Amino acid sequence: MGIKLAIIGAGSTYCPELMQGLIRRKEILPLDELRLSDIDESRLHIVGDFCERVLEENDMEPRISRTKDLSRALDGADFVIAQIRAGRLESRIRDEKIPLGYDLIGQETTGIGGFTNALRTIPQMDEIASAIERYAPDAWLVNFSNPSGIVTEFLLNHTPLKAVGLCNLPIGAQERIAKLLQLPMDQVRLETASLNHCGAITAVHVGGVNVLPGLLHPDVLEKAAMQDRWIQNYRPIIELLDAIPNDYLQYFYYRERKLSELKAASQTRGEACIDIETRLLSYYADERNRAIPSMLAERGGHLYSEAAIALIASLCGAVTGYHVVDVQNHGVLDFLPENSVIETSCYVEKDSITRVPLTVSPGEALRSLLISVKAYETLTVEAARTGDRKTALRALSCNPITADLDKTIPCLAEMLLQNRPFLPRFFPQ
Repeated sequence: MGIKLAIIGAGSTYCPELMQGLIRRKEILPLDELRLSDIDESRLHIVGDFCERVLEENDMEPRISRTKDLSRALDGADFVIAQIRAGRLESRIRDEKIPLGYDLIGQETTGIGGFTNALRTIPQMDEIASAIERYAPDAWLVNFSNPSGIVTEFLLNHTPLKAVGLCNLPIGAQERIAKLLQLPMDQVRLETASLNHCGAITAVHVGGVNVLPGLLHPDVLEKAAMQDRWIQNYRPIIELLDAIPNDYLQYFYYRERKLSELKAASQTRGEACIDIETRLLSYYADERNRAIPSMLAERGGHLYSEAAIALIASLCGAVTGYHVVDVQNHGVLDFLPENSVIETSCYVEKDSITRVPLTVSPGEALRSLLISVKAYETLTVEAARTGDRKTALRALSCNPITADLDKTIPCLAEMLLQNRPFLPRFFPQ
């Protein structure tokens, strides 16, 4: 008997990537039913039709349903993937543009843009969580909705669901490091001291040995920087932390540079994504097309399907393994509360996620950043649940990117006003 998989937000142009992951594992992870759900019926059918053609082309014929009705999509599901974007790309563009007028970084997951995204997303995830509790109480919820760590913190601390958060950045880093070491990915295990989109890789285990100190030796780093622009750009952060930083640390440590780049750009990333999605949907709508297009890589989310379906394969017992996921802390980072959601390496087997203890503790620079950003995340969840403006400002004051009140107070007021239709808790009658 195969699994019943529900995808909430199946109108996303990312959705066909999930089909790739299912196709690669069709022998070990049989798919009995695929339930696709989205509030945008037009996109649901365009993307859904294409996903069906891709599966058929690869000799897979699960029962497939498409519906706007959550109860139908969720009823008896074994696994649920949530990949919603509250307010669509139009709201993302506002998240990116409005802060720039206040000399604040505009970004969809980090800083005040990510904060507003969380305020919109958490109430919608609350509704989805209630439906899962009613119609699929035993299901695992894999959350890919941004900001993933904050949304997962809400799910794990304020709902009874079996939930786990996911991001493609850790598996992308694993791929990059495995190529550097000239090893298969499954022989490389990362150890991280991280929150989602904020943290660093503090150890790289190969055959039980931490090889990261060798990779960070000044001579090795100098040579690598000459060949790899990413290392060249992040080298000051690498040397500061004695660790490999998450890509998003550039927004924390290069604030003025990133602000200048964003203000000088001809369009925001959200505007670029609209152009990419228009082309993708046109491709998906052409009934002659039955293969994942290479242009999907332009949308981002590299290895998203690999991370998501590999995790599901482990959770259902098809193949156990290590995954870097968002879970409650439970003592992994001893300087954060037990119930704080962190991003860390876990061993995953059937219905079980076991955190792997750290062998290398983060230094003071990384530790202090994680403490501050975790306070921001926890208060952001509280603000989203209560609609309390003082809590919202306190959250932003904890984040190094938004701690300037002269900028943040007026920017917050405009961000809330521009998002009023999505934030009724902040605008009581």
